[in-house]
Amino acid sequence: MTRILRWIDSLSRFAESVAVLLIFGYCGLMLAEVFARSQALSFSFSWEYSQYAMAAIFSLASGPAIRAGVHVRISAVSEYLPANAARWMDIVASFVALVIVSLIVWAMWEKVGRSFDRNILATTVTKTPLWIPQLLVLWGFVQLWLDSAARLYRRYKQLPHEWRSMDSEVGDV
Repeated sequence: MTRILRWIDSLSRFAESVAVLLIFGYCGLMLAEVFARSQALSFSFSWEYSQYAMAAIFSLASGPAIRAGVHVRISAVSEYLPANAARWMDIVASFVALVIVSLIVWAMWEKVGRSFDRNILATTVTKTPLWIPQLLVLWGFVQLWLDSAARLYRRYKQLPHEWRSMDSEVGDV
């Protein structure tokens, strides 16, 4: 199981790196658009691709955020509970989250498959096949599922489950 957890951690870091690259690309695209507009020009694709990038950034960064323990959560109840009760409450909440993410992955899989099968294109000038940006979003939600499952397992086995300050470690299982 340790090898699987390390593999999930590696995939999570890779998804996080891709999200960071997309943020830089998004910023570059927006700066180029601002400059072009100052010259009374515009890139026809900039707003479309920036929207694809933001959706991919959101989904690709969700899994690593679970792994790092930076997702917003309500701790008003759990901080007043005994440690074991708080742990079990977190396990139940993590399981419910895993079920919800499973539904999101399934729905996104259906959407990507439908877009691919029907060759659905964007209604913009670029005519981008929609399954391409949707596939990035699906990848991000699959990574969220993997990171959520790893967190649930680690929490159940009482292993370290959040990597706030240990992200640079090689073997963080």
